[in-house]
Amino acid sequence: MNVNEMVFQSPEASDFRASIDDRPPEISAELKKRYSALIASSGPHLVIALEMLGGRDVFSHIPESLLDVHRWVSHGMPSASILHLAQAMEPLSSNALSEALGISLRTLHRKKGAQGDTLSVAQGGRTFKFAEVVAKASVVLGNRETAVQWLTSPAMGLDRQKPIDLLATPMGTQLVEELLGRIEYGVYA
Repeated sequence: MNVNEMVFQSPEASDFRASIDDRPPEISAELKKRYSALIASSGPHLVIALEMLGGRDVFSHIPESLLDVHRWVSHGMPSASILHLAQAMEPLSSNALSEALGISLRTLHRKKGAQGDTLSVAQGGRTFKFAEVVAKASVVLGNRETAVQWLTSPAMGLDRQKPIDLLATPMGTQLVEELLGRIEYGVYA
């Protein structure tokens, strides 16, 4: 099978095809320069995750390491991050996003509209981890649209469960990340 036409099987769609490119989604020269230390230490998916959460619009300084990201999350990630994430995840429904983040739909809508408010450490951690998984899927599968489609489709490697349904717990998130790692290296079983 050609790398550019790998097949992900699901019970409803026997051949969900994703176009996979050998290179990650493009990161602009400006972002490469801005996040050079973070890219060097942790890879491009963290930059994609941070930008999905609002980038410089929501954080006060450019993180240079995972420790900087940790501090940002633990000091209260701005609620505006959820609005940016929801926009980045379109056409994903608010209901699906709230379930994946482990945040009630009511809280999600309240946080999306709250200027100057911050997320709790737990909410911020789940929100960042979700963005990180989506970013990793975008890198592995070639683009965000394909990643969202994959996340919302049953996956053979997860007993035909949708990856997004597993992201509400740490163990489920680990399973999704492990499957992405297997896909990245061509090991599907």
